[in-house]
Amino acid sequence: MKSILSFSIKVCCVVVLSNRAAAGIIAFDNFDYSDGSLVPNGGWETHSGNTGDLVIYGGQVTVQHGAPSEDAHLSFTSLIGDLYYGLNFTVNAASAITGSDSEYFAHFKDDGSNFAARLDIASAPGGGDYSIGLATDSSVADLTWAIDLIFGTTYRAIVKYDQVVNQALLWIDATVSTDLFITGDNIAGPADQISQFALRQSDSSLNESIRVDSLVIGSSFNDVVSPYSGTVPAPSTLLLSLLGLTYFRYTSALRTTS
Repeated sequence: MKSILSFSIKVCCVVVLSNRAAAGIIAFDNFDYSDGSLVPNGGWETHSGNTGDLVIYGGQVTVQHGAPSEDAHLSFTSLIGDLYYGLNFTVNAASAITGSDSEYFAHFKDDGSNFAARLDIASAPGGGDYSIGLATDSSVADLTWAIDLIFGTTYRAIVKYDQVVNQALLWIDATVSTDLFITGDNIAGPADQISQFALRQSDSSLNESIRVDSLVIGSSFNDVVSPYSGTVPAPSTLLLSLLGLTYFRYTSALRTTS
């Protein structure tokens, strides 16, 4: 009977380890905090500007391009290879975004001042309200999403950053990775070792507001395609459940052979 128990425990350990590996979510934040300053909730830290300017309102972060100056980041353990972030965003402004004064509001960064995979608010190519620009390694968008976006509508952006070839990709409201996406510049040389995600405020021509929610950082498209509900059991909880099942099977086997 020891062999049955030993085998069952080994199976439990494999399942637990597989569950941890399959859940490639590195960090997430649904911003379910009381209204007020984002920092220091959830481990967010200010790296530029005045702490308290980046605020939570109604369970979302309000990134206000204009007078507020705070930029803040969320740190995570760095890894080699592809990184993804997914977030919901809603933009509002007094009038359509025009011109070339695009301002980035979300990006990856290292633990210094090197930024990558930036999302910009840009003018709409079809004359609509606005669009989203993507920059691999620049403060100015490499290219713009070809479909006009609408003020007051919530979209989900998914950004991939390939740290090996130093290139970013962007999807809007995608469900699978083969859906429409755009690709940023392929920048020569190795990328920085990314260990932070950041939100940035700035002074643009129209000072639009951007509401951000449901942030997920992961190592694959599927990790970040949807907001994280937080319902996946912790490994310790799963282990206890599986060990309970093992004990049940073990005692049942004892009864059967006795």
